[in-house]
Amino acid sequence: MNNSWTRTSLGDICMFRAGTAFPKKFQGDVSGEIPFIKVSDLKHSANSLYIRHSANWVDMSTVEHLKASLLYPGAIVFAKIGEGLKAERFRLVARPTCIDNNLMGAIPQGVNTHFLYYLMVHTGVAHLVEGSALPYLRQSDLERIPVCVPPNDDQRQIAEVLGALDDKIESNRRIAFKCDEVASELFGQAASMNQKLDEVSEVRMGVSPPGFSYNETGEGIAFFQGVRDFSYLHPVARVYTNAPKRLAKPGDILFSVRAPVGRLNIADSTCCIGRGLAAITSNRSAICLFALRAAAAEWEKFSAEGTVFGAVNQKSLKSTLIPWPDPVAEEELEYQLSSLVALASQSERESISLSKLRDTLLPELMSGRMRVDEAGRLVSEALDEEVADV
Repeated sequence: MNNSWTRTSLGDICMFRAGTAFPKKFQGDVSGEIPFIKVSDLKHSANSLYIRHSANWVDMSTVEHLKASLLYPGAIVFAKIGEGLKAERFRLVARPTCIDNNLMGAIPQGVNTHFLYYLMVHTGVAHLVEGSALPYLRQSDLERIPVCVPPNDDQRQIAEVLGALDDKIESNRRIAFKCDEVASELFGQAASMNQKLDEVSEVRMGVSPPGFSYNETGEGIAFFQGVRDFSYLHPVARVYTNAPKRLAKPGDILFSVRAPVGRLNIADSTCCIGRGLAAITSNRSAICLFALRAAAAEWEKFSAEGTVFGAVNQKSLKSTLIPWPDPVAEEELEYQLSSLVALASQSERESISLSKLRDTLLPELMSGRMRVDEAGRLVSEALDEEVADV
């Protein structure tokens, strides 16, 4: 740590404010001008950095009736109880906002707003309640968290460097969200009939290979083992005899056939598919993707009807009905949807890459181990690369 940094506590650089009870009779309205945030809102894809989406909105008369305090832009919101606390989702307020009593707000006091945000992300809060059966943060515990703070100019520079990455990440996610929204609307307008899944695609079920080990390296073939998180590719120990039948190719739709049934992703490289997944190949893959999403209620039915371990078998999956457009409209719709999916995927890949860089730089900058100008150079190079790839 640089000698110019000051040792202090979190309570000396911000004021904490608890949320307000939010009775159910006031929930569900979307016509108000003030968002009333609950813990679940922190997980929404539109709220990755700033709070922009809320499932509940209220007007000023309701705020006054509930005697709720407003948080203003610059405040930082996070969960103070339960699993939400352990997730450590910190979000910045973008407009006057109310929070419920499962949340806490941090209001900067004499410190750069965005620096405080990154400081809290770096410091975390879950360690205060480790081992607790019902984790709960007390304001006094938060205030005592020790932190080190650089001079104001350094705070601003650190916040600008990390903020450049987060601004681009959020921009990419908004692009991906909008692409998905437009594509879903286009598909909904065009779907006019039903088709059995195996009439418009080839369905292949996955299988776990014998002798599989996470510690062995494969021969360039990735293996999807889990169904809860499709973002990780694991190496397969060896190519086994029926591997070609169990391969997903780039562009294939990956579908979870075990609980949670119906999760979807698109393979961006050749991979073996594990038990619990199906690979779906279609010459109308973008249409098929949105058709499978639109048939989500079907997957809930499969689990409810007592299928083994909440799983969908191959026969049921193949015969399920999915919405489909008129054949005359297929080609144009496929082009439109695939273009939107490609742009969304590119944006998401960029976000993942930039997020890794931010997560690498964050502890180095917040500890003073890395100079700001050096981090700024790395960020500029990364952002220039993303622009060059467009």
